[in-house]
Amino acid sequence: MKEKEKVIVGGLVALLLILWLGFVVHRSPDFAGSFAGGVLAVAGSLLMLVPLIYLIIKRIPPLKRAVTKHISMPTLLAVHIYAGVLGPILVVLHTGHKFNSPLGIALTAITLMLVVSGFVGRYLMRSERMEIKEKQKLLTELTADFEQAQEEIRCSPTAAQELTTLQSFFGRLAMRLLTTRDGSRQTPLPAAARALSLSESIADVEYAIRTHETFKRAFGIWLKFHIVMSFVLYILLALHIWAGIHFGLRWFEPSGGAHFATTSQTVDPGGSSYSHLTSELPIASAADEFSQHYGRLFLRNWRPAVTIHGFLTTVFDYAAIAGEVGQPNSDFTKAAASLQRVDVALLDGGDYEKAFWINIYNFGAMKLAAEHYPVPSIIDPKISADDPWGVEALRIGDESYSLKKIENAILLEKFDDPRIVFAISCAAVSCPDRTDRIFSEASLDQQLDALVRGLFANSTKGLAINRELGVATLSWILKADQRLFGGSDQGVLQFVSRYVPADTQNWLESHLSEIKVEYFTHDWGLNDIALADTQTEEGTR
Repeated sequence: MKEKEKVIVGGLVALLLILWLGFVVHRSPDFAGSFAGGVLAVAGSLLMLVPLIYLIIKRIPPLKRAVTKHISMPTLLAVHIYAGVLGPILVVLHTGHKFNSPLGIALTAITLMLVVSGFVGRYLMRSERMEIKEKQKLLTELTADFEQAQEEIRCSPTAAQELTTLQSFFGRLAMRLLTTRDGSRQTPLPAAARALSLSESIADVEYAIRTHETFKRAFGIWLKFHIVMSFVLYILLALHIWAGIHFGLRWFEPSGGAHFATTSQTVDPGGSSYSHLTSELPIASAADEFSQHYGRLFLRNWRPAVTIHGFLTTVFDYAAIAGEVGQPNSDFTKAAASLQRVDVALLDGGDYEKAFWINIYNFGAMKLAAEHYPVPSIIDPKISADDPWGVEALRIGDESYSLKKIENAILLEKFDDPRIVFAISCAAVSCPDRTDRIFSEASLDQQLDALVRGLFANSTKGLAINRELGVATLSWILKADQRLFGGSDQGVLQFVSRYVPADTQNWLESHLSEIKVEYFTHDWGLNDIALADTQTEEGTR
């Protein structure tokens, strides 16, 4: 490896390690399945296949002779090295540092190991060969000098006396002080002293050569291991690509033949259960698969704010969502099916899990409305005679869950965050307005804060203040969950003051004990685009 090439490749290897360590500060569960993530995956995978070309050409003599007529082996080796580093860099970028599945972790680990060991091995093997070559040259020179010294000793009558003198400690010390390590003289020495010095130098060089030969043999073993692990990597990469194709290229929309997933059973049109896929991704990735399908379903059917019953609210196209119920290749069906493969014990207990359960709750509310559509509200008797939150709407792993169970037994019990009650949507007009994205671990805090601020900025359902009368009218959600805010109106106002403009905050804090708190009547109407007020619909045409 040329020095310039070694520096460049070394820099790329260092970049790869830095990118990999990025998982400490960054994780994006959605990027790998995005279009950009998919492009990086394809480009990185193709580059990782390029090193295979060099291995094949090198080991098939007829092919090697044919190829080297046009391209030299050093050039092919350079391509092998650069592609073997650039490919993994693109693949690590593709992951978005989402190392959740055993297959993904194994792929990443083997890739890093091969790149680092390949660079170190390539550099050290060349270094060892050069060291051996140089020391063999030095050994030849020392041997010639030693033979010359021997000849001088044979021709000298005083040689025996010189050797006798050099057998003493001080004699040998004086000889070493007057000679360098390779046996060259600083001052002229008797032939016997020179021969003794040269013999020691020859022994040292021979030992060094044997040591380097040992390392060279070890690197030969390393090379075989490197090749074997390369094929293991290609097998795992093939499995990863097959799984991606089998379960659908998720950065395409689910229309026509864009998805290739098949089912082993017929999907229940009533939506009470969903078939398992014939072959499953690792359980740890099922949560991400749900997020990908639900995220696309959510984005595709989200609509900007319209007026329903006089309330300005963001809405969804529930008719379109209901049309995906029972469709094997729809995002709705795949989102529900993926939940059945989630092992909740593998969830991490942090923002990733919090965002996951919030999304599940919201999907469950959407699912109840879509499966019984058309309905004017989630509290419609078609869904439940008295308690839609107690209906077992979802099956996650081996257990059935109601919205009430997800909210109380998981979200509120496990995560000490009152903002959750604003994030879990009851699919109603009076619920906080949503952006066009589901919740994600990477930006969960910002999303929750923005959602709460947005609600209190809406004077029709979030916060209305009459300073003259000293009255603050608040969202009914704050009344229903007052226990989360200290169980008092003052506790509620203190919470609200953190999410309003500075002048409103100052007024609330300075009149905290005097303000009369009232609550809006909660409108349970479905936040459905089809239910928009006629005047609003005509105004948007």
